[in-house]
Amino acid sequence: MNEFSTEWVEQHDCVHPEVLIEDGDFGPDDVLQSGMAVLIPCPVCGETPHDSMGIEQARNQELQEALLAHEPDRALFHWSPRARRGQIERYGLRPNMRSTTSSTRLGGPFVCFADSPLWAWALSGNMRWTPKGEWDLWETTLSRLTDPIVLASPERASGIYEVRVEHRVYKRNLRYIGSRSK
Repeated sequence: MNEFSTEWVEQHDCVHPEVLIEDGDFGPDDVLQSGMAVLIPCPVCGETPHDSMGIEQARNQELQEALLAHEPDRALFHWSPRARRGQIERYGLRPNMRSTTSSTRLGGPFVCFADSPLWAWALSGNMRWTPKGEWDLWETTLSRLTDPIVLASPERASGIYEVRVEHRVYKRNLRYIGSRSK
């Protein structure tokens, strides 16, 4: 059992205001220095940002376990520039390849999937900084991914924001669906 209860999250969305550390708040040898911005506990309930992150991690873990147990054949989708089709057909999707969407700065390298082609497009090819041209849609299932990381989103009907995998997705586990232009 996780130490965090997700019941509170459903009742109240905590807000953690950002405050600026001012001169004299801390000494010269302290970790926090003047000019730094920090998040403070929620003014409504007192929950700390650290506790909120723990609750979110617990929610993601529960969703991931439920999906793997009950929906292992859930279809997942990934868009990539057509210029990479030959590499994908030969090697599959490799997380160590240069990212098209800059997600590697978020802790990658990893390959990202969405639970619908439209949402996958919104998270990749439809971003303003991704290259124009032809894009290919690839499909796999949750059970064909090695150690998937499911990111939850209460705003999405499926509850899934994105599925990430830090391991190669072999070509035998992918199916080419079609292409579109950006």
